Amino acid sequence: MRNVIKKIVDILNGIAILGLLMAYLAPYVDPQDFWPIAFFGLSYKLWFLGNIFLFIFWLSLKRIRWIYNAAFLLLGTPFIGRNIQFNASSYQSGDLKIASFNTNVQQVYNGGNTSKEIDSLLNVNEYDVALLIEWFDKKGSINRKHYPHQQFVNLNALSNRYNYGIRLVSKHKIINWERIKYAHKTTNMAAYFDIEINGEIIRFVGTHLESNMISSNDYHTLVKLDVDEAYKTYALKFFKRLKSHILLRSSQTKTVLEAIKNSPYPVVIMGDLNDTPQSFTYELLQKGRKDAFIEKGNGWGATYLKPFPLLRIDYILYDEELTCTDYKRIQAAQSDHALVEASFRWTK
Repeated sequence: MRNVIKKIVDILNGIAILGLLMAYLAPYVDPQDFWPIAFFGLSYKLWFLGNIFLFIFWLSLKRIRWIYNAAFLLLGTPFIGRNIQFNASSYQSGDLKIASFNTNVQQVYNGGNTSKEIDSLLNVNEYDVALLIEWFDKKGSINRKHYPHQQFVNLNALSNRYNYGIRLVSKHKIINWERIKYAHKTTNMAAYFDIEINGEIIRFVGTHLESNMISSNDYHTLVKLDVDEAYKTYALKFFKRLKSHILLRSSQTKTVLEAIKNSPYPVVIMGDLNDTPQSFTYELLQKGRKDAFIEKGNGWGATYLKPFPLLRIDYILYDEELTCTDYKRIQAAQSDHALVEASFRWTK
């Protein structure tokens, strides 16, 4: 019996190490070439925590196997900083302050409406520019006295009951904007906005990429221990659905990059990418840019809050003409996402 248990634990240890290694490779493999690897990127934190647990387990038993887990954990040291950071703020009055927030359609489908709460949050924090994602324009507004320059980009669909889309609000003049058109039907969207700030122009790219559409029901169903035929059918449908969303997100990411690659102005990409830092999506968009969380973030960077705060999928990425001076994630307004904010000044 003891040998059987030992064999099972050894197999689990091997699976945990292999899963972590696949997660390390995920940012460098296009899901359109091999989509399953994207799953390991999405679940990176679980593989990471699993290997930490096994490292402690083997160490407590004084077994040499801890070396394997330690070696693979050390191999991924560069990736740890994408999820956990400890930085000090260098914010000064006058720095450019921006925010991105997935409003979860102002909680309209949950029997409420957080529009006034969101308006108050923006005003209190005095953002220069803020992007509101999943915004029902017929269900709320942002005070134009505080944000005189606003642009709403609606979902281009036959049925759009509440005028769903993204709204960008600014204290500074929006001199130009353009929708970034995805090559397929989707409820997600992107657009760029050229904003003149103190004589300089910055291109803000509001981005909402394809969701994985993983519900709490999916989570509770898939963690069940009873693997019967109904479970197998559900799991197969789930992974087929996950595959389709992963492939769409890869396509959308390339579309966004193509739309901004020749930008005449410094670029700030902000929004809900629906993907983790251990993804092909993040790797493409972050390449040649900096991540505000990595530069000035603090603590556990999770921005998606359900079923528990584990995943970082909301970002502010920026060109090197700017220097980040502060980064925060705020859970002041009710949503399934945290608001992310960052402040900047021009790089000298």
